[in-house]
Amino acid sequence: MKAELRDIRAAVKALKALADVNRLRTAALLARAGRELCVCELVDALEESQYNVSRHLGALCAAGLIRKAKRGRWAMYSLVKDRGPLAEYIGRLVRPRPCCDIIAADLARLERRLTLRRRGVCVVGGNC
Repeated sequence: MKAELRDIRAAVKALKALADVNRLRTAALLARAGRELCVCELVDALEESQYNVSRHLGALCAAGLIRKAKRGRWAMYSLVKDRGPLAEYIGRLVRPRPCCDIIAADLARLERRLTLRRRGVCVVGGNC
């Protein structure tokens, strides 16, 4: 019973994290990318301040929905794929097509931003 209660609490924490529109948008971008994204790439795609994006990323990490990896001065984030139904839900926001105009616009900005990568690595953001 203890493990079940822990699982329920983890699910509630994750759902609370996704209840914020910017966190949901961020998770959708990570789901569509299917790879690590740099903070500065998310900042440009979401058209939000670095402070706000980092705060939302911290909440998603704390909820166990995304992972953070440091690569030198860059902070890279990716969606945790083994979250079961929650990961499937986030994936359905963007596949086979975006669920709404705001996420479609975010994805278009992300695609443009990813063209600036060199050899698959973000080289633009110096403050990540």
